Amino acid sequence: MTDFILRNLGVWIAPILFVLIYYFAKHIHKNQYRYEIGAFILANIVILIQPRFLNIPIPFLNALVTSGHLSLAIFLLVMFAGVLKKNSKPKKMLSMVRGELAVIGFILLLPHAFARLALALSGYNMSGLFAFIIFIPLVVTSFMVIRKKMNPKHWKNLHRLAYVAYFFIYIHLAFTISLNPDFRFIRFDPYALLYHLILILYAILRVINVILPKVKKSQIIKPS
Repeated sequence: MTDFILRNLGVWIAPILFVLIYYFAKHIHKNQYRYEIGAFILANIVILIQPRFLNIPIPFLNALVTSGHLSLAIFLLVMFAGVLKKNSKPKKMLSMVRGELAVIGFILLLPHAFARLALALSGYNMSGLFAFIIFIPLVVTSFMVIRKKMNPKHWKNLHRLAYVAYFFIYIHLAFTISLNPDFRFIRFDPYALLYHLILILYAILRVINVILPKVKKSQIIKPS
């Protein structure tokens, strides 16, 4: 049971973060750069305490940040912000800081990416590396100063790549895959049940709150 909780820590953290963001969304939005700088400082501290540098074991930070669970929790909120019911208060609150959360989540992902880069380049669980690479242009264009310079249509089309990144994250969490020529395998992660359920829930909410309303709207007969 303990292993199941630890392996799915990001899922348990997400509701706690949601409550905090629900009440502090306006503060996060107004102080975007302070939060992002704070996340950058934390990410660098976590990188410095890793074995290849100072080698200072801090289990709390390792469990939350180096493992990628805190970043995952943030990205879950970013992902579900797009499929919550239109005009609902939770959707409004998350949408207000969706861009900020994406940037913070990416910054906090850096220690995990740094710690696992050698493994990924060797062919082990490369899906995480693919997601990380896709996130780079999405995060860069999330900054309003850059977004304002882009054609809105081009920006929207670019950010559709987020769905590809989410899929790679799902593969990364739900399966263990090695593409190393000397040791190829695909294994189902026995602790991944929650990730399968999250994928199903996301798909259901997308159909109910995004796809069906668009279909209904398109079927409305305009008066002649």
